[in-house]
Amino acid sequence: MHRATRSWRVLVPAVAAFLILGIGTATADVGSGTLRTNAGKAVDTSGSFDFRDAQLGHSLTACPQAGLQPNGQPKPLDNNRSMDKVEQLSQGGDDRRANPEYSCFPQNEVSIDVNPTDPSNIMTSQNDYRLGFGSSGINSSTNNGNSFYSLIAPFPSLPSGDNLDGGGDPVSLFDRAGIAYYTDINFNRTDDTNGIWVRRSTNGGFTWTRPCVAIDNTPTNPTDDSARCGGAGDPRQPGDGTVIFNQDPTAGVLNGDAPFADKEYTAAGPRPAGVGPVCFGPNTRTPTMCNPDVVGVDRLYVTFTLFTATSAEIQFSFSDDQGRSWSRPRTISGSAPFCSFGAGNACDFNQFSVPTVNPVTGLLGITFQNFNTNEENQYLFVRSRDGGTTFEGPFFITPTFDANYPRSGASGGRPDCSPRGQQGGRAVLTNTCFRVNSGGAVVADRRGGEFADDFYMVFSDNRNGTRVSSNVDVFMFTSKDGGSTWIGPTRVNNDASRTPVNRDCTSPRPAPALPRASDDPRCGDTFGNDQWFPWLDISEKGDLVVVFQDRRLDTESPIGVGEWPTSKTRQGNYISWFWGAQCSITSTATVTSTTTTIPRAASQCLAPNAAIVPQPTTGIDPDAGDLVGAGTSPFGNFVISDTGYNLDYSFRAGIFMGDYENVAIGPDNQAWAMWTDARNGRSSRNQPGRNPACEQSDVFVDSFSAASGKNTSGNRAEQGEELLYVTPCPTGNQDKGSGN
Repeated sequence: MHRATRSWRVLVPAVAAFLILGIGTATADVGSGTLRTNAGKAVDTSGSFDFRDAQLGHSLTACPQAGLQPNGQPKPLDNNRSMDKVEQLSQGGDDRRANPEYSCFPQNEVSIDVNPTDPSNIMTSQNDYRLGFGSSGINSSTNNGNSFYSLIAPFPSLPSGDNLDGGGDPVSLFDRAGIAYYTDINFNRTDDTNGIWVRRSTNGGFTWTRPCVAIDNTPTNPTDDSARCGGAGDPRQPGDGTVIFNQDPTAGVLNGDAPFADKEYTAAGPRPAGVGPVCFGPNTRTPTMCNPDVVGVDRLYVTFTLFTATSAEIQFSFSDDQGRSWSRPRTISGSAPFCSFGAGNACDFNQFSVPTVNPVTGLLGITFQNFNTNEENQYLFVRSRDGGTTFEGPFFITPTFDANYPRSGASGGRPDCSPRGQQGGRAVLTNTCFRVNSGGAVVADRRGGEFADDFYMVFSDNRNGTRVSSNVDVFMFTSKDGGSTWIGPTRVNNDASRTPVNRDCTSPRPAPALPRASDDPRCGDTFGNDQWFPWLDISEKGDLVVVFQDRRLDTESPIGVGEWPTSKTRQGNYISWFWGAQCSITSTATVTSTTTTIPRAASQCLAPNAAIVPQPTTGIDPDAGDLVGAGTSPFGNFVISDTGYNLDYSFRAGIFMGDYENVAIGPDNQAWAMWTDARNGRSSRNQPGRNPACEQSDVFVDSFSAASGKNTSGNRAEQGEELLYVTPCPTGNQDKGSGN
């Protein structure tokens, strides 16, 4: 069993203090965004927040624009711009770029949804740097994705008169009536003011409400809800769209003294039987009667992580009036005996919450990753049968084998990532330095009846790799009893993958270094290629679709090639593609903790070695040699992207490509995949200081049948792979007076 002493490293706004927790002494590094306790673990904040000081700039007058669809809109006067071989290769196929803009700045971290009343209406969103800094972008199509209208989400207004222009963690959502919602985090760049806001659109995502934080008309009366938005004549409802607002107590000073609301996600679904609509006052959040004219067909739910100096709890809020008013956020991550490193077994160090709602019964389920463990972290689940009034759980789903990722910095085995700007201790993959995580997603079965209690969740981890040679795989777990009992693991990606003898091994060091107990000459073997950032959805017919980033097609890229040769230490496993997996579920049966054999009706889309997961009675500590999930996959796999791409060109020396991807299935049973793609990124190695003038990523979409997946016969995805190893930045596209 693992006995190494480790600690939590909770990434929060910088906190200048020593903090006493139930497990020991915590220290905070001023300016580092890091809270350290006596074990060394981490709960990571969003990239848009971590890189909020990024002021992107370049001397480009033009850049590659592969993937834009002809839509009759004005085009740049760049007829003399030559297309290099990579742009020519990337221009064909049926992938569609969802961000029709020409800034040459990155977009990443995506979300997509399909209007249930009109499947030709597709709404997408992403972290968007087109303004030169991180904000939130929205793209909408009403012609089945053939072209998109793109904009930056309206900034929320504050009582101070300021606007929060920093944004990220986008979520696209339609309710059952076809009202569109856009949720994100917003924050200041010069102090710690932040919050979460929801906007709505009644025309398919082309125009949006602008959220506001209510201005209290009677600030000396704490029980009064008299309020306004902005100045005289402002027509907005006070508090419209405000889920949570954290005002910096020392305005204008960036010192980490305000809580930070992070990694939100949104779901919509019917109010359960017997639950009526409730609205809330803008100041006190006191429940009140709703205006029936604005009560939505669905209840909206938002979950998020609230980072404080001592915890990272999952919080919850809901709205019945189309996002105008929101319940006061409250903690729902609870406590359990398997949260063994929380005070009183509190599950209070968490991230990556995702809510989902059964569209027939209104059953609400929420998954999240928890870090109150000895070493390997864990995925948990809570549920509500009454629309969020009460919650049950948390219930244990699985360990996440993420302690053995390669990590940036000398102590993590990847000192090459530090000069590129990657934060110390961040999980990365072999051969590259962009940050990764084991976050995932959950979806409730869309059918009622016998399927009403069924959930499916996916995530990725490094259980089949080592900290020297990553082999991250995607896994699915399912519940057939409303989330109390889970079955798995089932590996989703079906490429070759094998489990190392000791996933916690290290490579032997040359003399005179003393050998370590974990040293194993096999630690650097190739166990398989990486798959990461999975998402899933299920159709009304039971077609389950999972999407993820994937490197399986790269088996040839040599050691020492690529944009950063010192990072390329293993053959293959460098160039990326976007992949999908499909499996259909037409039957089910209840499986509980007392079930001895999984019924045949409940076995569809399960691996042969998938098993009922017992609920732990104490903290988990899986053995380094446990065989947990290298078996046969029942999912059909297919490549979605028409070409590969080099994520070393995605964002500022290849250190960030977002934190998740997405997929949504429409009422016509078409699945829409969306992903971060760097096919238009180029090298900056010949520029002074390696200024990232040409490094950029875009967001792409593609559609296919949820029942059969994408037909990839004759797919040209592997063509020209060697061109992607190093792709020069066209000097003809740069400003001649820039000194570059």
